[in-house]
Amino acid sequence: MSDLSFLNQIPDPVRGAASSARVAAAPRPRGASPTRSGAQRGRVVALGGGVAWLAAHLTVYGLRSDFERLSPAYVAAQIVLPVVFATASLLVAVAPGKLGLGLGVSIVASLAVLGPLSFWGFAAAMPPPYEPAGSHAFWLSSLLCLDITLAWAAAPLLLAALALRRAFPAAPGWRSALVGGGLGLLAGAAINLHCPNVDPAHLLAGHGVPVVAAAALGAGVVARWARA
Repeated sequence: MSDLSFLNQIPDPVRGAASSARVAAAPRPRGASPTRSGAQRGRVVALGGGVAWLAAHLTVYGLRSDFERLSPAYVAAQIVLPVVFATASLLVAVAPGKLGLGLGVSIVASLAVLGPLSFWGFAAAMPPPYEPAGSHAFWLSSLLCLDITLAWAAAPLLLAALALRRAFPAAPGWRSALVGGGLGLLAGAAINLHCPNVDPAHLLAGHGVPVVAAAALGAGVVARWARA
């Protein structure tokens, strides 16, 4: 058998493997979901940026000057517990759950509603630690705190929307509302660290409304980015 030309018709397995490797190494299509490690890094950066944003504004605006007049229970209800609820909300919102679809919608929805309501509940139920100073500018002061709190929540919400692109394959509306509510609670705790007004009506109107608004923005805006 001197004619070996038929060997040229046999496919080269090495060349095929190299071709497959080139296909595997091809760049990911634009708009695809981020990798798990990239998503985790993005969430850490977004959370760190949001906390830094709040800390910077507290540094500029300053802390309230009446801490010595506040009871430990009042500080816990108005500052510590909102931070705890916010942390739980954010963790539940991004928890992968079974099959990577997140936790059950009943858990997510319940916490999305209870988080902002708890902020209002403590504002309404906690007796003032001292007699609130009478003010004829209730609506002006409430609108001022409302604007500040919304501004403090806006940047973390934007960072969350960028970090959670295509992250929620199931219940994106409720999970995004939970993210918004958690970030709103962080902003609410921050404004409680700054504003010395202990009037429950002011706390409800000026500090509580932005928490609910942040949850609504999460459900309406962040969900568009986070929907997988």
